[in-house]
Amino acid sequence: MLEYDLIAEWYASERDSQTGVPEATALASYIPRGSLVLDVGCGNGKPITQALLSCGHRVIGLDSSSAMLTSFKQNCPEAPAVMGTTQSCPFADCMFDAAVAWGVMFHLKPEDAITAIANVSRTLKSGAPFLFTSGDVDGFDGKEGKMNGVTFRYFSFSVPGYQRILGDHGFELIDVHADSGNNTCYLAKKNRAAEVTHPKLG
Repeated sequence: MLEYDLIAEWYASERDSQTGVPEATALASYIPRGSLVLDVGCGNGKPITQALLSCGHRVIGLDSSSAMLTSFKQNCPEAPAVMGTTQSCPFADCMFDAAVAWGVMFHLKPEDAITAIANVSRTLKSGAPFLFTSGDVDGFDGKEGKMNGVTFRYFSFSVPGYQRILGDHGFELIDVHADSGNNTCYLAKKNRAAEVTHPKLG
């Protein structure tokens, strides 16, 4: 996304190097070594992709920011990355053993977030875990915030809302907790094939 192109250099120097690492490491422990993991919104690869790689997994990154992907290729040269969005996910069905979307879902409009969850479900194998962060209350109007002077919009569903949407797309919500940076972390597991549903915002 264009906004991250504008702050890519600042973001690389300001992001806490450990944000999300405990959760990514825990996710890595759920799956066999050498598993293929999709990092949605991989950014510059630090620290999530690097943490997954250090645990012995293979990672493919997906991001819509060309500037972030340029840094990703420098930081994680052993991991391929694709430019694109989760809403038009370019990967095959049942391809991945796990997926992570750290700091991504709350940038998506509600209907796009539902599409993203459906696409992640489509690309995951049965039993695969999916870790993502978002808000924990319904926020459909796009609250504005700034990073390094650039305006971003933030959206969210409530915890019950995410639980319902995940359930509609073959997931079981396993855990919800706040991390040390006050991100709300959702861990789900794909139990069955995704169902085709229409977006529900309530």
